[in-house]
Amino acid sequence: MKKLLLTLILCLLVGCSSSTTQETTSNTKEIGILQLMTHDALDKSREGFIDALKDGGYIEGENLTINYQNPESDAANLSTMADSLIANDLDLILAIATTPVQQLQNINDHTPILATAVTDFIATGLVESNENPGGLISGVSDGFPMDTQLDLLLEVTDVKTLGILYTSSEPNSQIQAEQMEEECAKRNIQTVVKTVSDKTMIDDTMQAFIGQIDALYIPTDNNIASAFASVDIVAKENNIPVLAAESNVVRNGALISLGADYYKIGYQTGEMAVQILNGEKTISDFPIGFQEDVDIYYNSQTAQEIGIELPTNILEQGIDVTQ
Repeated sequence: MKKLLLTLILCLLVGCSSSTTQETTSNTKEIGILQLMTHDALDKSREGFIDALKDGGYIEGENLTINYQNPESDAANLSTMADSLIANDLDLILAIATTPVQQLQNINDHTPILATAVTDFIATGLVESNENPGGLISGVSDGFPMDTQLDLLLEVTDVKTLGILYTSSEPNSQIQAEQMEEECAKRNIQTVVKTVSDKTMIDDTMQAFIGQIDALYIPTDNNIASAFASVDIVAKENNIPVLAAESNVVRNGALISLGADYYKIGYQTGEMAVQILNGEKTISDFPIGFQEDVDIYYNSQTAQEIGIELPTNILEQGIDVTQ
C-alpha cells in the first residue's frame, strides 16, 4: 500500500513538473536579429536593443530566445538569412541598417519587423509615412536635419567647398549626401562629391580630395565607418576637418558630429519591442521614432592635430570623446 501511495505521489510530482516546463516554454518569446555587418554603430544598436528587452523583463536564456544573423554585407548570405528568419515564424525581428530591412520586407507577410540604423524610412520605400507607417514595419531613425549639422560645422571652420564621401551601394548614405548637397546649394557652398564601392577605394578617393575641399562630410555609412582609419590618415595629414553623421566616427578620429548615439537608438527600438511582446501594442501602432536627445560630440585631440580651436560653446555643451 505504501509503495502504491509513493508511486502515485511521484506521478503527481512528475505531472506538475511537466506542466510547469510546458508553461515556461510556451511563455518564451522568440525574436530574430538581422544585422548588416559588424562595426561599432550597428553593434551598439544591437546592445541597446537587448538591454531594453532585459529592462522590460525579457532575458535571453530565461524567457527569450534570440536568433542572431550577420551576413557581413554579403548579399547572398543576407538573402539566405532573411529567408530563414521569416520561415521560423518568430514573434518579432529586428533589422539593423537599411539593406536588411528591405530584404525582409520583400519576403515577409506576417512577422512584425522593427528597424534601427535607418535614416529615411519613406525614401527607402519601407513605409508610406512616418506618422502612420502601416504594414509590418516600424522603428527608429538615425537621421538628423542637414541644416543643423552644417550649422555646427560652420561654427568650427569657414567652408567654401565641402567634400562629401559615401558608399554608392548604401541607400542611407546616398539620401544624406543628396540632402547635404541641397543644403550647401542654399548657402552657396560648393560641393565635391565622391563615392566608393568598397573599402579598398577609400584611400585613393581621399587623395583625390586634397587641395579641392575645406572640410569633409561623412554620412552614416557602414562601409566607411568600418574603415575610417583610411579617411582619418589623409584628413589629418592635410588638415581637413571631418563632420560625421554619427558619434562613433568621431571616436575614431573625425572632428565633430551632431549625430546619432546608436546605443540610445537601439534602446528606444527595444522599448517598442517590449510593448509588442507584451501584447500592449502591435507594430502598426508605432510611428517612426527619432532619437529623443541629441548631443554634440567632438574630438579634442583631432582638433589639436589639425590646428582648429573649438568655440567655447561647443566645448561647454558638447561631449569630448577623448575623455
